[in-house]
Amino acid sequence: MDSVQSYSVDRTTRELLKRLRELESEQLRLARDINAIRRALTLAGVRPSVRRLWFHEVEYQATSAFLKSHLTDACLQVLRDAKGEWLTKSEVEYLVTRGGYPFSTQDSANSVDVTLRRLATEGLCEAERVRGSRGNKYRYVPAQQTEKETASE
Repeated sequence: MDSVQSYSVDRTTRELLKRLRELESEQLRLARDINAIRRALTLAGVRPSVRRLWFHEVEYQATSAFLKSHLTDACLQVLRDAKGEWLTKSEVEYLVTRGGYPFSTQDSANSVDVTLRRLATEGLCEAERVRGSRGNKYRYVPAQQTEKETASE
C-alpha cells in the first residue's frame, strides 16, 4: 500500500501528490540529461572546465546577457568573469552564445577568434599561442585599463 494513501488523504491531495512524484521523477531525469550534456561539452573543450564560470554561464543564459551587446563587449565580459583563467576561443564562443549573442555570420568561431586577437593586439587581454586543435588561449588583463575600455563603461 502506498504510504500516501495510509494517511487517508482526500482524492484531490492524492492526485496532487501523484502528479508531484511524476514531476519530480521528470526533474531528476532532466537533471541527469543536462549533466551528461554539460560533461560532454566540457570534454569536447567547448564548455569551460573552470567551475567559477559555471555560475556565469547560467546567469548569461537566464538573462540573455549578450543579446544586445557588441561582440567585443561580450568577449571582454566573459574574459573578465574568468578572473585571470585562460580560455580558448571555443570556450569564449560557447559562453557568448549561451548569453544569447545573435551571431549574424555562419562562422561564429572565426568572428570570436578575430575579436579576441584584436583585443590582444589592443592590450585588453593576453594571448598565449598554443598549437593544436584548440588554438590560442586568452585571459583578461585587469591591470591594463585603457582609455577605450574606460570610455565604454
